[in-house]
Amino acid sequence: MESVTAIDSPTPENPLSYRLYAGRRPQRVPSRPRTSEPPPPNTALGVGVIVNGPEGVLLGRHRHRTWELAGGTVEPGESFAEAAVRELREETGLVAKPDDAQVLGTLLDRVGGVARVTVPVLVTRWSGIPHQREETIGSWRFWPLDALPQPVFVPSAQCLTAWDPALPLDHPPAHFQPYDSPGRP
Repeated sequence: MESVTAIDSPTPENPLSYRLYAGRRPQRVPSRPRTSEPPPPNTALGVGVIVNGPEGVLLGRHRHRTWELAGGTVEPGESFAEAAVRELREETGLVAKPDDAQVLGTLLDRVGGVARVTVPVLVTRWSGIPHQREETIGSWRFWPLDALPQPVFVPSAQCLTAWDPALPLDHPPAHFQPYDSPGRP
């Protein structure tokens, strides 16, 4: 409150009196400071591409010494199936169509305070022979389901066990919400 001004009636027989209060509202502070920088990420969204052929499941060797499915982030405006076939082509050279990609569901876990949403996608038809196209992942090959290499990258292991819960893969738990029955082809 900055000031109070009293205005009394000019005649003594009139009991009316007015009080005028002057003050300022405090400036509103936003919940977080506004900057031109984007906020830190709080969710990671990606796809894991399961390619199961007559010789088994396709896995590549990452430079960090884990085996993993093809996969990666979903670009803005891209469906999960579109992201899966794009990542498959970029990483392995295999070509597939979004119509040949079955989205199995979503996996949700947390890593370092960031929610991670991984979408396992089963590709049922493709063409080409897998080969190394990126520096980070190579040695693409099909592995029999009963002889999978170790260690398998955690999101890849989660995708594989969402598709086939009987696979002998040990990994941290993730909540799986299926879209369809994730039966094997």
